[in-house]
Amino acid sequence: MLVLTRKVGEKIVIDNRIVIQVLEVKGNRIRLGIESPPGVPIWREELLARAGDESSGRPAGELTAVP
Repeated sequence: MLVLTRKVGEKIVIDNRIVIQVLEVKGNRIRLGIESPPGVPIWREELLARAGDESSGRPAGELTAVP
C-alpha cells in the first residue's frame, strides 16, 4: 500500500487515467473528487460489499476484476 500526504487542492494520478483530488478537510472527514474515464466504475467499499452480498452470491468485499 502506498501512503501519501496531500493538502487541499492537491491531486494523485493513477495510470494517467484516474485523478483523485482532495477537495476539503473538516476534522476527521475528507472530501475527495475522482475523475475517471467512462466505463471505469467507482464504488464506495461498503456499497460494493453490499452489492456482492445481494447479487452474485459472492462473499462480501470480494472484488472481481473488470476488463
